[in-house]
Amino acid sequence: MGEARSNIPALNHPHVFPLELRKKFNLPSIFYVDLYPVTQSAVFVLDPDVGAEVTADPTMWKHPAFTDHLAPLTGPVNLLLSDGPQWKKQRAMFNPGFSPQHIMSQLPVIIDVAEEFVRALERRADANKVFRLEEEATKISIDVIGRIVLDHDFRSFTTTNEFFDAMRKALSWMPDTQSFNPFHRKNPIRPFAFRHYKRRMDNYIGNVLDERFKVRDANLPKKARKKSSIDLALEAYFKESGQDIDSQIATMDPEFRQSAIDNMLILLFAGHDTTASTICYCYHMLAQHPDHAARLRKELDDVFGAGINAAEKLRQDPYLINKCEYMAAIIKETLRLWSPGSTIRQGRKDYFLKDPDTGEMLPTEGLMVWPVLQSMHRDPHYWGPDAHLFNPSRFLPENIDKITPNAFRPFEKGPRICIGQEVANVELKVVLALTVREFDIRAAYDELDALANDGSLWAAWRGSKSGLQEYYGDPMYQVLMFSAKPREGMPARITRRGSTKA
Repeated sequence: MGEARSNIPALNHPHVFPLELRKKFNLPSIFYVDLYPVTQSAVFVLDPDVGAEVTADPTMWKHPAFTDHLAPLTGPVNLLLSDGPQWKKQRAMFNPGFSPQHIMSQLPVIIDVAEEFVRALERRADANKVFRLEEEATKISIDVIGRIVLDHDFRSFTTTNEFFDAMRKALSWMPDTQSFNPFHRKNPIRPFAFRHYKRRMDNYIGNVLDERFKVRDANLPKKARKKSSIDLALEAYFKESGQDIDSQIATMDPEFRQSAIDNMLILLFAGHDTTASTICYCYHMLAQHPDHAARLRKELDDVFGAGINAAEKLRQDPYLINKCEYMAAIIKETLRLWSPGSTIRQGRKDYFLKDPDTGEMLPTEGLMVWPVLQSMHRDPHYWGPDAHLFNPSRFLPENIDKITPNAFRPFEKGPRICIGQEVANVELKVVLALTVREFDIRAAYDELDALANDGSLWAAWRGSKSGLQEYYGDPMYQVLMFSAKPREGMPARITRRGSTKA
């Protein structure tokens, strides 16, 4: 195993490791690994169909290690960590607020926040200094989720926000899960830090929720009421509890309130991570592949008009965004190469995996069952010899049928597919439509030392930063900090298109 790790940076997200093992030792698509003492032993699932079977089975519950990693910051009762009837109830409550139709109705809100992001990038370009792109991308993601889910403006770009500050400081305490240093892995201060920041975040979101409940538009006709995701969830809660939403004496019990807070936290944590990180990866891929960037810019000119502001055109006709087929292909190819994360399920005595080659029934009792998305996404068995190369054409309409079934699954498969995938996709499209014709953005890892004392989450993070710092020749790789983030927040340089500044 040490040989397989020799070309992987110490901080690289562990979801690249199974594919390296498979290549190094010519392993089958399902294999066992003894991970003691780092963590519990696992069965790695790299076969797309078997992985789909695992995630489609509602009796395959989340592994406790998954909860142990995330619950200190989000609570244990939420859409991501719950199982069984509890999860089903929560999912039904929040589904209406994340339907494709509802998200498209929120496109003007997403555009408003994206324009704040554009102004932030303009300030960065004018300053002509290296900065961490993930920090700015996180602000747009938090603000979009706040507006759509809570009907609350965090104003992350213009103010110092209590929630944003607590969330980022909490993340700085996330452990390097691959460290062998027992003090780091079991830092006695970490639980106290997590509780402190969780309490701050709970108080903030709780106050927003209470205010939303107090001033809900109960006196307005139903069609005239605002319909943020939390409003729709409250409607479902009233209906399920037998209360009348139009009654001024309707109450919210403490159990539902805490569950709502924890669900808002998981949506903010997981939702911002996926979108903010993918924004960084998209810019990185476009900077490395100027031919694809040029093709995307031409498509945007064709759809919106050369020199015409995409924001105004989208306000007039939101569905123009669906005409950008090459942009959609770029986003999908970026998600393939830079997967945001994956699920881990709990094996049990009566659950077996069927080896797709031999038909052998493989036991899972006492094991982590890990369908490893990132390893599937880069496996030449399913994507061909150019599996590690950036090729958006794979996802164009004329080629989509050539993709191995179940091999592309950035938001997972089955009933527990990510509830926020539509928000992420629409937000990514809007951000690219408003920025790729206006800016050139490139990674600047050669200037990382200039950010060593910038006061960011990344400067404070306690993960190891020594040793090999490239994966497949790229200084940007993914690290595990709640989910997969770009190493060091992607130090970047930005210029306005046509500018002569370096």
